[in-house]
Amino acid sequence: MKLLAIIEYTFREGLARKTIIGFFIISSFFLLLALLGAIFMPSTIDIGNAQTGQEAVNIMSNEEVVRGVQAFLTGFINFAALVLSIFATASILPNTMEKGSIDLLLSKPVSRDHILFGKFIGSLLIVIVNVAYYIIGMWLIFGIRTGFWNTGFLAVTLSITFTFLVLYTPMMVIGIASRSSALTIILLYIYLFLVSPILEARQIIADLVKNDIVKQVLDVIYYPLPKPDALGMLSRNLVIDQPIDWMPVWTSALFALAMYALAMLIFRRKDF
Repeated sequence: MKLLAIIEYTFREGLARKTIIGFFIISSFFLLLALLGAIFMPSTIDIGNAQTGQEAVNIMSNEEVVRGVQAFLTGFINFAALVLSIFATASILPNTMEKGSIDLLLSKPVSRDHILFGKFIGSLLIVIVNVAYYIIGMWLIFGIRTGFWNTGFLAVTLSITFTFLVLYTPMMVIGIASRSSALTIILLYIYLFLVSPILEARQIIADLVKNDIVKQVLDVIYYPLPKPDALGMLSRNLVIDQPIDWMPVWTSALFALAMYALAMLIFRRKDF
């Protein structure tokens, strides 16, 4: 019950700081655009060639076309969800450790492990509610408009939430150690936009410099770290019904477990 109270408090904190409301407004805006597009977009387009002339093709009944559109949108959704989620949750732990807030929590008969786990689950709940709202909304719009109910697109909710979970664990470590939400955001964005793409392109980089040692060094760095770009490709493969590479999943999961253990260790020893 104490754990549930911390989770509920974290969720309410998101409401009080307008985090969830901001998420909801942004998601609703893009759902409205998608709905308008579904209403006014023509069902058929004319495709012509020299032999057959003009031919009307019903794109809304073409499963491959619908999967392609959903796959394109998945890339945007994955990017936007991670950017907004990091920004929205980076301040939760630093704010918790402010004088007064942490004193109130520690005065209760609840362990530091429960406090940290409650904050973790509460932050995850904030993200999954908003991601599920948008993905389910888009899934319904596509399904009603085209008659094709792609469960792979619906499953993107889980892959995006898992990617955030993996990234949130180092955010916890940075937030607890520094008590700075700004530093947490900056470091995570640097990794997400700069370091991760470079590591994913390690083979291309090695080919350009024509040096296998560079590839081996990048591999050593790549495999223990989280892989948001590879997990984004996993989301795309779910949508287009292609085989899934599970390596980024289990290696990222191991990283998340290690980071959570480190965050717990630091939080236990933190002097408040």
